[in-house]
This record gives sequence, C-alpha cells and structure tokens, in this order.
Amino acid sequence: MSQLEAPSGPLASLSRVVTRDRRLTADNLTLPAGGGTGLATVFAAIGLIGIVLTIIGSQVVGKDGAGARYAMGAYHIGFTVALGLSLGSMFWVMIFHIIGTKWSVTIRRQFEHVMRAMWVCMILFLPIAIIETLSQGLLFKWMDPSVTADDAIYEHKSGYLNVPFFLLRAAIYFGLWVLLATMFWNWQRQQDETADRWLSNKARFTSAWGLLVFGVTVAFAGFDWLMSMDYHFFSTMWGVYFFAGAAYSAMALNIIITSLLRGSGRLEGVVTVEHGHDQAKLLFAFTVFWAYIAFSQYFLIWYGNIPEETRYFDYRQEQYPIATAVLILGHFILPFLFLLPRTAKRRTGYVAFFAGCALAIHVLDIWWIIRPMADAKLISSGKLEAPKGIGVAWLDLAGIVGVLGIFAAVVVRNVFSGPLIPVNDPRLPRCLDHKNYV
Repeated sequence: MSQLEAPSGPLASLSRVVTRDRRLTADNLTLPAGGGTGLATVFAAIGLIGIVLTIIGSQVVGKDGAGARYAMGAYHIGFTVALGLSLGSMFWVMIFHIIGTKWSVTIRRQFEHVMRAMWVCMILFLPIAIIETLSQGLLFKWMDPSVTADDAIYEHKSGYLNVPFFLLRAAIYFGLWVLLATMFWNWQRQQDETADRWLSNKARFTSAWGLLVFGVTVAFAGFDWLMSMDYHFFSTMWGVYFFAGAAYSAMALNIIITSLLRGSGRLEGVVTVEHGHDQAKLLFAFTVFWAYIAFSQYFLIWYGNIPEETRYFDYRQEQYPIATAVLILGHFILPFLFLLPRTAKRRTGYVAFFAGCALAIHVLDIWWIIRPMADAKLISSGKLEAPKGIGVAWLDLAGIVGVLGIFAAVVVRNVFSGPLIPVNDPRLPRCLDHKNYV
C-alpha cells in the first residue's frame, strides 16, 4: 500500500495526509517553494561571467589564434564534465529500475534531477558544433582540410569522420538521451501524483532497452567528442573509459547533494547512514573500475607499441607529469586506501569530502584528455605558439566554471522543484527500513 493516499498532487498530499510513518512529512521531504531561486541565480551569474571571460580570453591569450583554440578547449572540458554528470545519473536511474533495488529509492530522485538537465547539455553543445564547423576544426583536427590533405589515416576514416555525419550522430545521441530522460521523469512525476505502481514496471521495461541504447550512444559519443580530436589516436576501450568517469562522477555528485540536503534538516530518517554506506560502496567500486579500465587501456597501448597510440601517453607524461601523477594518486590510490574500510564508508562527512575530491579529480581527468590535444594541434601545425602559464590557467578556469555554473543552476532549480524522494514508489517502505550488513 502506498504511503500517501489519493493525493491531488505530491506536495498537497504530503501536507494533508497523516501517514503511518512520521518521516514522510512535507517539512522533511520538500524544500521551501522558490527557495532555490537565489542559489540558482548565483550559479547562473557565475556561469555567465565565466563564459564572458572565456570569450575575452579567446582574444587576448596567446597570439595568431592560439587563444581561441584554448578557449574552445576550456569550454569543451566544462561541457564534457556536465554531460558526464547527466549521463552517469541516467545510468544509475536505469540500473536501479532494472535491478529493482529497494535501498536506492530515496537517493534516486537526486539522480533524476541531474538527469533532467540533459536538455541544457544539448544547448551547451551547440556552440561547439557551430564554432568547430565554421572554423574547420579549432579542436577537431580532422575538420581542417589543410591538416588532412594527403593523410592516409584520415582518408581511411573519412567515411565516419566527416562534418555532416558528425552532426547527424550528435543529433541522434541527444535525441535519444533527452527522450529517455523525459520518459523516466514523466513517469516518476505521475507516480508521485497518482501512486500508480505500474509506472515502475514501465520504467523497468524501458531500462532494459534503454541501457543498450545508452551503452552504444555513450561509447560513440566518447569516440566522436574526445578521441577524434586527435584522429590518429585510437583505443578500443575509450567508450568504457568515458562511461566509467561519467558513472563515477555522477555518484560523487549524488553523495554531495544528499549530504547537503541532510545537513539542511531534510531527509531525516529517509536517507540514513545505511543508504550512505551503499553510496560509498558504489563510489569505491567505480574508483576501482575506472582504474582497471585506465590501466588496461594503457597496458594494451604499451604492449602494442603503435606510434599513433603511444604518442597519446608519451605527450602527456612529458608535458603534464604533475597532472599525470595527481590522476594516479587522486583517482585511484588515495580513494582506494581511504574508502576501503567499512567504518570509513559509514561516516557521512568523510565520504562527502571524498566525493568532492572525486568530482575535482574527474574534472582534472577530462582536462588531461582535452588540453594536450589542443597543444598537439598547435605543435603539429608549426605555425602557432602554444600559450603557457597563468594565462592558460585562468582561461581554463573560466571556461570550466562558466559551463558548470549554468549546469549547476539548472540542477538546483530541479532539486527545489518538488519532493526530494519518489513519495509513492511501491518499494519505499522497504527502503526506509534498509539495513546494511556488509
């Protein structure tokens, strides 16, 4: 039986109906109406300032057009991080539905809120598509005819790497992602209002084929928007590497959001140490999974010793040794050691701190992928001087913060838009009584 009976709307139901569980009250499960407007405005303002500074930096950093390339790279880093957060959240929503996990019900809503921001990722991609197409490839070298002329490798890949097909694939990816996100959210909103348990079955059935669509589109999007920036480089594990980072960062963001909500006095007794323990276990699991994929990719490239592949790592190890070392330490070794004990996973503030570190290190991971590819274009052309130092650092910061500020503003508005949990999910009673024995 649903915890909420015959509501005319989820908020009205929570405020009127006396349930058998005092944890399910409006004060505990909702935020003040309109309360997120100020915070969302702050994030949006930060985002717009970052975008404006990125545009300015494109004109004043470096010379002979180098600044424009670095500004585009900074923007692309921010976009990729935001997209990964939304895609990773969609992955967790579908996984929880298809497995039918009961413990995850009360944390799933925050994944849904981040997933719903997929439409803003689509809008944020438009400047990349337009600028790259019109400029014939500030970042994507294969778009530049002067670079690909008489290039046997590009000639072999030109059937896939051409602008019309590139844009068509992007439209297909976003069309499918936005469709899935909209379907899942509409069903959850309807279930909040009607308590129709069959909507959970619809979500579970859709997750079965949705995960297949997700896997294929995410892999090819990773090929298109990251790996193809240097079209000589190739890795058969790239799609899984991109997915691992997306799922990892989405879980970290979910831990941060739920921790902040609990700190504000919401979700008391609804998201407990038991749920946080499972969140920490999944963050730990994807710490190991990312490291496994990253090492496997490195090992295969080292073993194959093909110049088009090895130069990807050679350049990063030579030009960015500190960032490379920080990734190894911060993305695997330190979180592995500090999150391994069971007692550590049950400390809410401790896990939230490492989740924040996980988000920061994921941004560094995407930076480590994209920034050297911009360098490589400058160096290979022999015409432009690659800007270095503080000029590039503030431009990177402006571009990343600009995109993520806009994305965060949308997520904040989503979080404040309704109940903080799926109030009429049929598995909610079992979730509230969840105990973690492992």
